[in-house]
Amino acid sequence: MSGKNNKARGYALEREAVIAAEAAGLEAKRVFASGAFKHQLGEDFAGDVVIEGLRCEMKRRKAGFKLLYDAFTQDDADVVVVRADRSPRMYLLREETFHELLTRAKERKDGTE
Repeated sequence: MSGKNNKARGYALEREAVIAAEAAGLEAKRVFASGAFKHQLGEDFAGDVVIEGLRCEMKRRKAGFKLLYDAFTQDDADVVVVRADRSPRMYLLREETFHELLTRAKERKDGTE
């Protein structure tokens, strides 16, 4: 696949994530140029998307994450924890779980719980 198509697919994922977060009542925005100018403009321009102040890096693959999707469906898991040898653990969440956790944190912060 050409670089132009990959760039368009990546942009589409970024837009999908922003639209889904906004639909869940969360503040979300795409980062200018998907973080390409972070070295020139500073850390405010790092990452691809910012959701409720959390910097998100977007990765899209045709089938490269099958193992992760399979892990979620194995026991209808809410969280999948992964770790490569000599690397820190990573906690992966479904989009609905991610939005729910951010909404709860936002409500606690705003005192509307």
